[in-house]
Amino acid sequence: MLTVNELLQTAGEDLSLVGDGEVLSPDMAASFEGCLNRAIADLNSDNYISLSVKTNDIVAAGSVYFRKLEEGETADNTVDQEPPDAIQGVSRKVGIRWLRLNSSNPQQMDRVLTYSFPTLWAYEVFDEVAPSGGKRRVGNVVLNGNHPTELRIYENSQLPKYKQGDTIYLSPLYHNLILYALEMKLVNKYKLESYRAATQLELTKAMKAIDTTAANNRPLTNSIADSGSYLDCYYDLVGGKGF
Repeated sequence: MLTVNELLQTAGEDLSLVGDGEVLSPDMAASFEGCLNRAIADLNSDNYISLSVKTNDIVAAGSVYFRKLEEGETADNTVDQEPPDAIQGVSRKVGIRWLRLNSSNPQQMDRVLTYSFPTLWAYEVFDEVAPSGGKRRVGNVVLNGNHPTELRIYENSQLPKYKQGDTIYLSPLYHNLILYALEMKLVNKYKLESYRAATQLELTKAMKAIDTTAANNRPLTNSIADSGSYLDCYYDLVGGKGF
């Protein structure tokens, strides 16, 4: 557990923007907060927080939609949330296990539609007009089978934007990654060239630690997913995609 205030203070002291024990001024703290959220946006886009996997279970046929519903609105085959930028995987329930479906693309899906259980999925994002008249983004997990089935959809759970006073509930494994990503943004903003090489080195080491953890876990997931049986299933083993 890490607080945003502690993170900003540590970054300021590391880069000698404030003295040890000297509290950040309100203007400087606000500037640091902006740099923190830009750093987190970069880490999200590069999937560096990809060990955190969110699942959505739903019974659906043909398609599953991700859209933020308005008050009083209902919709079939829909998960009520903003659409993820990417889907990591889809599985369907077979007995007590989850059978991994293979990823495809919308063009290929048009040629392999069936009325049976799905074996393939694709993901696309588009805009639609909401009941209120405004536009909203919709994510569509397209399946090649139209038989109703219980599905589990896996997506990366990205870090949100943070404000001063917030707490970052994340494994200590990521603390250095976020700290040094923030410090690199500050080095660039304040042109702290004497700190650039050392900060980049620490950021590279933190990224390598994340990559190593994911690589060590990936063979475990693959060994399950590629067992060669219809009982193949997807498990989140805290790192690696499983397929």
